Amino acid sequence: MPPRYRRAFAIGFALLFVISFLLILPQAIKVQLFPSKLRIVPGQNFQFSLKKPFSIYLEANRLDGIVGANGCTELNKGQGGSCSQVMVRSEREGTGTLEIRFFGIPVRRVNLIVEKMPEVIPGGHAIGVLVAKEGVIITGHLPVRDDKGKEFYPAEAAGVKVGDLLVAINGQVIHRIHEVDHLIQQEAAKGLPLRLTILRAGETLQRPIQPVKRTNLQDGTTRYYLGLYVEDPAAGVGTLTYYNPKTNYYGALGHKIVGISNRELPLAHGKIVAARITGINQGNRGEPGEKIGVFSGNSDIIGDIIGNTPIGIFGSLRHGLVNPWYPQPVPVSTISQVQPGPAEMLTVVTGSEIRRFAIEIQKVYHQTSLRDKGMVIKVTDPELLGRTGGIIQGMSGSPIIQNGKLVGAITHVFVNDPTRGYAVFAEWMLQMEESLAEKNTPIRDLAS
Repeated sequence: MPPRYRRAFAIGFALLFVISFLLILPQAIKVQLFPSKLRIVPGQNFQFSLKKPFSIYLEANRLDGIVGANGCTELNKGQGGSCSQVMVRSEREGTGTLEIRFFGIPVRRVNLIVEKMPEVIPGGHAIGVLVAKEGVIITGHLPVRDDKGKEFYPAEAAGVKVGDLLVAINGQVIHRIHEVDHLIQQEAAKGLPLRLTILRAGETLQRPIQPVKRTNLQDGTTRYYLGLYVEDPAAGVGTLTYYNPKTNYYGALGHKIVGISNRELPLAHGKIVAARITGINQGNRGEPGEKIGVFSGNSDIIGDIIGNTPIGIFGSLRHGLVNPWYPQPVPVSTISQVQPGPAEMLTVVTGSEIRRFAIEIQKVYHQTSLRDKGMVIKVTDPELLGRTGGIIQGMSGSPIIQNGKLVGAITHVFVNDPTRGYAVFAEWMLQMEESLAEKNTPIRDLAS
């Protein structure tokens, strides 16, 4: 082949390759977005299609109501083969497999699950979160110097770890953070090592510690230091998402609770308490707002926490839950049922009264694995916009209802647009509940 033809041939081949790649790329992305597990409910219509060189292979022996098609030619049950389009409308529960192929080679398997979704009582209740009924959280160590300038890390040397719950000093119980320094000064003045009582992973430990003494040269006063950063166990106000009357579980917040410097807080002894909203700091562009809430601690405890997860906190309620807007349980929506469009959110903006507010689901990400930020939502209710400016801190966990189903919960606000934010799918929260139920002993035992 003459050189000029070789060049033309190479250019033509490269263009053909680029065009083919651009045609295949959207389908390849679509395939990657298919979930490995697809859950739908009996009677739900669901369909998807692919273009060549991709195809969907159906087994001949499959669930009723799964029909494949190539153009006008249908592939009914009892007939196996590849097709470009699949329609699913199964009236009974069961499982099946959809195999995606590329030039006839299997590249992805979708496990299809047809089952009724659990029914739950929607939340919307304002709650306070207590990491523990008593004590303070150890959030860090710091060096301290004695009168000679020598540096010590007394707490670290004593074996106290970040994340421990400090519940007592020399047997005297710590109820809140302001008591810690008073106890240290009072007990260290006796001239003996202190005995710290801490909780770690459900185990009570005793740790002797030698405080570091330092004298103020100006006034001659003496103080004692342990080299600890501590944080109050009250993690703030949030919103309950749902209560499952069959399991006694609840889900709330829609995201993980973290402390100072984004450290995960231990919640093995955590509680949720009923809260009242006493004020609102309105959100503005670049300045997230917040709910101001109060709760009185032990007397208001309504549930126990057994899981602090990336998509919320979970545990058991001590009593059932009542929602004036939804007195009867509603179905949890599958991810495949969630659609862009109108919806409503339930939350408290004053006192303990649950209100309904209009929102719009703007975008739905059909996620392939459990995580947060599954939807983009926008507050459209004029009253809520006027009172809060949109989504504010404390709304995390507020349930979202669409077409009479619980579809998700508010999780994050867009800092530069407080009218918009992210939400997590309710189906993921139910899956997390199931996972925690498998890993933990019965909740009633944990709560005792």
